[in-house]
Amino acid sequence: MADHPNKLAFEEGVSYIFHNWTALKLAVEQDWGGVESAEKREWMIDLIVGHFDKRKSIFKKHQLDIDEIEDILSQIMTDEFNATLEDDSPYLVAKHLVLLYGQCVKGDFSEVERLREKAKLQNSFTASSCNQQPEDKDDDMDEVPEEPTVDADGWEIVRRK
Repeated sequence: MADHPNKLAFEEGVSYIFHNWTALKLAVEQDWGGVESAEKREWMIDLIVGHFDKRKSIFKKHQLDIDEIEDILSQIMTDEFNATLEDDSPYLVAKHLVLLYGQCVKGDFSEVERLREKAKLQNSFTASSCNQQPEDKDDDMDEVPEEPTVDADGWEIVRRK
């Protein structure tokens, strides 16, 4: 049985959020979680989506608990990536996830679309910056160095500027 479009949109949005979370991106790029860091990020996405899915009946009756999601994110970053985050990023990511979930449950995919467009722009920017060729000329060197002058005996003549 196929997943509901709302759940698919939420999964896509969570993936965009996690791929753009600076702390997690750095942890994956630098292999803080070992060679399986990218797989750990994908596992983390699945875990969070599952957490929201499992708790949806509770969410209908109560406000989503941003602090609970923040604690889960902080704990995963500590346990899996050996990163103790002292910034507010786990809270901000949790808040974004709760907002995204609230929209997706209602069939509003505007945030997912915004995240998708942002990812496309970032990918096109990265691709274009990787295709630029380095310049051969050094901008700091306005003058070409003079060749040394050698006298008849083979000694180099040193001159003051």
